[in-house]
Amino acid sequence: MNLALEIAFSRQGLTSPNPAVGAVIVKNGSIIGKGGTGPAGTAHAEVRAIDDARASGADLSGAEMFVSLEPCCHYGKTPPCTEAIIKAGICRVNIAIADPNPRVSGKGIEALKNAGIEVFVMENFSRSAHDLIRGFEKLILHNRPFVISKSALTLDGRIATSAGDSKWISSEYSRFISHKLRAKVDALIVGKNTYESDNPSLNVRFADSGKEVFEYFSLEKFAFSGYDNFFLKELLTSDINDFKDPLRIVAGIPGLFHENSPLFKDDNYIIVANRDDLNRALKDGNNYLNKLNIETTEVLNQTETSLYILEMLGKRGALNVMLEGGAGLNSSFFSSGNMDQLMYFIAPKLSGNGISVLNNTGSEKMSEALKLYDVSSVLIKDDLLYNAYTKAFNTR
Repeated sequence: MNLALEIAFSRQGLTSPNPAVGAVIVKNGSIIGKGGTGPAGTAHAEVRAIDDARASGADLSGAEMFVSLEPCCHYGKTPPCTEAIIKAGICRVNIAIADPNPRVSGKGIEALKNAGIEVFVMENFSRSAHDLIRGFEKLILHNRPFVISKSALTLDGRIATSAGDSKWISSEYSRFISHKLRAKVDALIVGKNTYESDNPSLNVRFADSGKEVFEYFSLEKFAFSGYDNFFLKELLTSDINDFKDPLRIVAGIPGLFHENSPLFKDDNYIIVANRDDLNRALKDGNNYLNKLNIETTEVLNQTETSLYILEMLGKRGALNVMLEGGAGLNSSFFSSGNMDQLMYFIAPKLSGNGISVLNNTGSEKMSEALKLYDVSSVLIKDDLLYNAYTKAFNTR
């Protein structure tokens, strides 16, 4: 099952709107097949594992399957995985967690049992499996993607100096993990101010890291504290070879557009803008805007913009999205109640006066502060990675 979970992690960022799932088939104590979820519209993990076993000439009758998520039992773009398992002659299926999709939850298990297949839910792996499907769970139940707020902070909680300088707060080791995280999400979101100040590329660039960084992650034995987070462990320790650049989103119309900006190097981006703001910018003579992919809305404030972006991404089938700053963007998602996971890289630096990670008014009483759950931390060189969620396990 641990191998099935590792396969599932390797497929994250490549399967939306389907969940990333891993499957392993065992017979007579040996692995005879394995597979992970393909892109939407192609075979799921269970079918790929069955095909892998058959490709090697293995006899599947009496074999046992380990799968990180309950097999589907309905027709979508592909036939039910339960049907493929039954036809293959597999006699036992071990599942890490039930599918949160109401169309499947429990019904996949029931279909297998009705066919005479023994089914066992390995509850000791359920939390690890849940770490990998949080995005799918939110999309299938709430029609919105899971939001990861990633920030680099000084020890006194600043994401930039009072002058707005933020390069670099965290080390190149932490930035390497940030790029690995980019490879696992469907979209990256920045505010217009972050675009203006940083002119970001918002793509996956492992090549930016030096040899010493790769050596560090290949040799380091990380000491995790707190919640035993499977996703976080895999993020730090696994090689990522198969990935695609996420969709890039800018919230708002920037006042300054950088010539030959890397963010607009292809069509994999969207600027989400208030229609009135766009019309004003066009009247000011910013004709460059006519060349860009801009989606306009009637929303009036940042909080409404954040909700609009999530609804738009939900319709596109995005599972996981990441906020790349700054304070205004973080605050808008925080205020709308749509910040799901926080990954803070806390550097051993003190800024004094500077920009806070959240710039809204916040709670007047500590009893009203947002409580975080499933907290984990780990040292990355001299930076501390602090990871937490705004909802506890099995809170939907």
